Amino acid sequence: MATTCMRCGRALKNPKYREIGYGAVCLRKMQAEAAERQHAAPAAVSFPLTIHDGYAGERRSGCNVVVKVRNGRQEPLRHLVHHSPDGFNWGYGGSGPADLARSIIGDVLGTAEPDPAIYQPFKWQFVAGWDDRWEISLDEIRAWAKEKEQPPNDGTTAQ
Repeated sequence: MATTCMRCGRALKNPKYREIGYGAVCLRKMQAEAAERQHAAPAAVSFPLTIHDGYAGERRSGCNVVVKVRNGRQEPLRHLVHHSPDGFNWGYGGSGPADLARSIIGDVLGTAEPDPAIYQPFKWQFVAGWDDRWEISLDEIRAWAKEKEQPPNDGTTAQ
């Protein structure tokens, strides 16, 4: 049971909304956004890829389509937190790219709340530089994340 809204982070007081994980206002906004996306989104989310496992995105008909790819199968990437009013985005350093970076890193690490110390550098190193069509392999993300986990050199080991 959630104690804070998974969208805006505010405290949830009503047990009904604690069970859902979203406050009443955020829930209404998300339902409206989902209806709008469903109306505006292209019918198919899949597109040709060179990766077998990873993530890909493409700008289509005014819509940003992002997919998670596992064993060659594509499905929409779960949007963890909606800070951006426009949803997932890339190619710059704003809230849309932060939402995308957070959702990718959260999916890779298996958490709904990835550390900003991980997803923000991922945003700047990768997401902010992507063009209209992009893809990144799961192996590339894991290698990058493993590199970020290296402890700082405290002077006791040779460089």
